[in-house]
Amino acid sequence: MDEDQLVLQSGNSSVVAPAGYGKTETIARVAGACRRALILTHTHAGVHAVRARLRKLEVPYYRVNVDTFAGWCMKYANAFSGVAQPPGSSPQGQEWAALYRGTALALNVPAVTDVVESSYDRILIDEYQDCDACQHEVALALSRIVPTTVFGDPMQGIFEFAGATLDWNTQIFPSFPLVAELTVPHRWEKTNPALGAWIHDTRKRLEAGEKIELDDERIHWQTSHDPFDMSVFFDGLDFEAESVAAIHCRKAICYNLARATNGAFQAIEELEARRLRLFAEEWDAASSNKSYHEAVRKFFVDCFRKKEPNQDTIDVDSSAVDALMQDLRDQLTGPRPAEAAGSLLHAARSHPRWRLFRSGLWRDCERALLELANDRCATLSEAAEAIRLRNNFVGRQLPKRTVSTPLLLKGLEFHDVIIPYVPHFKSEDAAQAKLFYVAISRATRSLKIGAPEQALVFPAPNS
Repeated sequence: MDEDQLVLQSGNSSVVAPAGYGKTETIARVAGACRRALILTHTHAGVHAVRARLRKLEVPYYRVNVDTFAGWCMKYANAFSGVAQPPGSSPQGQEWAALYRGTALALNVPAVTDVVESSYDRILIDEYQDCDACQHEVALALSRIVPTTVFGDPMQGIFEFAGATLDWNTQIFPSFPLVAELTVPHRWEKTNPALGAWIHDTRKRLEAGEKIELDDERIHWQTSHDPFDMSVFFDGLDFEAESVAAIHCRKAICYNLARATNGAFQAIEELEARRLRLFAEEWDAASSNKSYHEAVRKFFVDCFRKKEPNQDTIDVDSSAVDALMQDLRDQLTGPRPAEAAGSLLHAARSHPRWRLFRSGLWRDCERALLELANDRCATLSEAAEAIRLRNNFVGRQLPKRTVSTPLLLKGLEFHDVIIPYVPHFKSEDAAQAKLFYVAISRATRSLKIGAPEQALVFPAPNS
C-alpha cells in the first residue's frame, strides 16, 4: 500500500522520511486526497516547495492551506489574544516559546476547537525533527481536534542547539504512531543511484556509530589536512555544473573559505541577515560624514578580497575604477550619502583587483540603500528589515557555487557537493553525525570528501 494511503487510513500518525526519499511528494498527495488540509512547515522555502508540488499535482489551491508553523501560530494567537496573550508582532528569543504555549492554550478553548475542526479534516506537519517541546505541545493540541500526521527524519535533527531535542521513541511515536518509512531514494534515481546507495549505507552506519570507509568508488575521497586546501575545491571541479556546494559547519569559516577561493564560491547569508543589519545600524547612528566612510569601509572588508598590484602576474589598469570610486566616496559628505553609497557599491563590483565573495549580502545592501535614497524608508535599518523579510518570504536565488553550513543548506540539493575537511564535524558540540548526514545528502550527482584518513567514525546520535 502506498504511504499516502497508509496515512489517510490512520488517525494521528508519523512518517519517517530520509533526505531525498520523496517526502514533499507524499505530503502533497495526502493533502490532495483530503477535503481541506493544513500543511505546516518551518521555513518560507519549505512553503514554496510544498506549494510548487501541489501545483504540479494539480491540487486546487482552495483545498490546502500551507503556512509556516510560526506564522500559523501567530495568526491564531493574535486572533484569540485574550487566551493566548501573544508577546507581540515580532517575537524574539524566548518570546517564541510564550507564543507557542499561548497557541496551545487557545486550541483548548471550545470556540477555537470548532474553528479548526470545521476548517480542516487533516493536518500535516513537515520537518518535525526541527520542532521543540513548545511546538510539540501545539501539535498535540491540534491532534486532539483533527487527525494529524507528522513527517520528519531523526537523522536530520540538527537544531539540537536550539532546543529541538524531542526523542522520537519516547515523545513522538507514542502520540503519533509510526505508519510508514519512505524507502525509495528518488533524489538519485536519475543522477547517480550508486551515490544514493552509499548515502543510504552511510546513514545506517551513522545511526549505529559504525566506521565509514571513504575509500569507496561511489564517492571521491581526497587526502586533506586543512579546510583551506584549495585543491579539494578545484581539482576535478566541473565549472559547467549546474550547482556546487562546499559545506563546513562554522559560518565564519565559510566566509573565509569563500574569500580564499577569490569568490569562485560565494558565501550565503543566514536568514537573520545580521551583517546587513549591523551595517544599517552603523549607518543610521553615523554622527558625521567620517562615520559613513568607516561603516562603508568595514563593509567592503567583509565582502571583498582585494589584491595588491604586485600580487598580479599581469598588470591590470584599475585607474578609471579607482577614480570613480574615490569620487563617490567624496560624495558621502554631500547631501545624498545613501545614493552615493549605493553607487559606490555598484561600482566596486567592476574593480579588476577585487573579488566579491558575499554577493548576496552585497546585493541586499545595494537594494536597502536604494530604498533609503528614494525615500521609501525613513532609516537604513527599516530598509534592511524590509529586504530581510522579503528574502525570507520569496526565498533567495543561490549562486552557482556556494559555500555554507548544513543549517543553511538543509532542504536544498546540489549537483556536486564538496566537504573540504570532514574531521571538523567532530568538533561540533551536538548532532555531529546528523550534521554530516545532512551535508552528504545534499549531493545528487557527485560527492567529494577531504579527510586525512580513509576511515571515519562518529558517535551514534541521540534518537
